[in-house]
Amino acid sequence: MHVITIASQKGGVGKTTISLNLGLALARAGNRTLIMELDAQGSLGLSLGLPDRARPGIAEVLTATEPLEAVLTRTRDPQLHVLCVGRVDPTTVSGFEEVLARGSVIPGLLAKLGDEFDIVLLDCPAGLGKVITRALESSTHVLSPLQAEPLALRSMGQLLALIDRIRIEKNPKLQLLGIVLSMFDRKTPASLEVAETLWTKFPGGIILDTIVPRDEVFLEASLRGSPLLLMQKRPPPIARIFDQLASDVLDRLEPAGEKKEDDDVPIPLLV
Repeated sequence: MHVITIASQKGGVGKTTISLNLGLALARAGNRTLIMELDAQGSLGLSLGLPDRARPGIAEVLTATEPLEAVLTRTRDPQLHVLCVGRVDPTTVSGFEEVLARGSVIPGLLAKLGDEFDIVLLDCPAGLGKVITRALESSTHVLSPLQAEPLALRSMGQLLALIDRIRIEKNPKLQLLGIVLSMFDRKTPASLEVAETLWTKFPGGIILDTIVPRDEVFLEASLRGSPLLLMQKRPPPIARIFDQLASDVLDRLEPAGEKKEDDDVPIPLLV
């Protein structure tokens, strides 16, 4: 089972958007995929159009009020499941994060999944805190979205340093899948400069070929509570970017199964 942490030192770079749409693209390519939400803000559920903290999830598993198998959310794609963060009261977020960051919690959740999934995407909170550190210690790979703006570029070194430290001290098997440039705007000089810096200054192979542009269609998808590929009968052309991203990711993992034909029927993601 490949466990991929979606990580960024800076917030607002599109981690959850990429986790959701990449997860569906990986599932449609024939991989049994789980998106596990580790961000107490519950952005994944909100992106799916669910009321705030509407479904039980990890919080209920940790308090032993629900078994893990009962809170795994099936989707219309039989290859894709979602595990939301659960009903975390805003006043208890810090306590929830403290529990989640205990050394055995995330590995324990992953161990309970057994052989059910080929790929697990961990949608993490922004920053370099305890939760993302524990996620990286429990992962096989890390994928980092980098917003095409200068501040995000300047902070990238902090995340890479954390990955190196965890690889040396805790998890020698951790591999960097790469950096995916997100929210790119070719009309903005600063965005173009960040892209040029990435391509010319970073080691070869660390930057994925796929670029996720800044586009209003992502806002529309959030309003509909749907991944781009399921927004309408014929998905917007930009949706195919995540098929390309899934292909890039799979090329860097062990060979996966045959890709499935895309289903062109407009359906909600959640059952």
